[in-house]
Amino acid sequence: GAAISPGDVLMVEVVGRKDLSGRFSVGPDGSLLLPLVGNITAKGKTVQHLEIELERRYSLFDRDVSQVNVAIAEYKGSTIYVWGAVTRPGKHTFAEEPTVWQAIGEAGGPAETAQLSSVEVVPGDASGGRQPQYVDIATAIRTGQLARLPRLKTGDTVRVPGGPGGSMAPNSVLIFGAVTTQGSLPLEQAQDLVTAIVRSGGPTPDANLKKIEVVRKSGPKLVRFRINLNDYLSKVGAPGNLALESGDAIYVPRHRRSGFLTSARGVAALVGIVTGVVGLIIAR
Repeated sequence: GAAISPGDVLMVEVVGRKDLSGRFSVGPDGSLLLPLVGNITAKGKTVQHLEIELERRYSLFDRDVSQVNVAIAEYKGSTIYVWGAVTRPGKHTFAEEPTVWQAIGEAGGPAETAQLSSVEVVPGDASGGRQPQYVDIATAIRTGQLARLPRLKTGDTVRVPGGPGGSMAPNSVLIFGAVTTQGSLPLEQAQDLVTAIVRSGGPTPDANLKKIEVVRKSGPKLVRFRINLNDYLSKVGAPGNLALESGDAIYVPRHRRSGFLTSARGVAALVGIVTGVVGLIIAR
């Protein structure tokens, strides 16, 4: 499993001891302060390793404690967006700041059509004079210099040209994540968010419509819109159906199992829209 990072919020359940269970934050130094056992080093450990250590420690104080369950309730690692000619485009989280190549690897690796000589990196935060840059990963692979590739900061975006959406056609948008068909759409066919999702075959059953993200390039910066499409679909007059612009990238995240049912109504509404559109096409 993924390593625990500073800032993560952990749900710790000491079975049989509700007084010792609860939500606990990992401090900036990577330590976790827990009742009874005090400070534990959590940074770099997996959830499974931490469970084993906590079971051992708690059993020293209470012999009846034989099981401790740990889950990451909020993940505060480095969040990197990767899209273009990769196997799994989307938002990926890392315990530490990854290199450009590590981010592409987490996204499933480059597609066969990937042009690794000109991978674009757009800073999520332009403070400190950070500017968009192009990275020649092909040469780094050939010369064995992958470890020297620049490291990314949380919020950065990596675009790998060469595949669907990697080298976007003019006047188009890119949609990826929890939709039936990922890739580019002509802007004239996807002038707003709902239409883009419909034209992509609709959301998958595990789509989290509450946390859709639209990334828009504005000069050297990226602007991110976070949209709750559930509100738009269920409440009259609610905002959410964003008008799209050429070059927009839409990311529809997937639900974690704990919140899976919360967007069922929204998914059903969009599936209904998709069915209606398909019906119109067939009727023609």
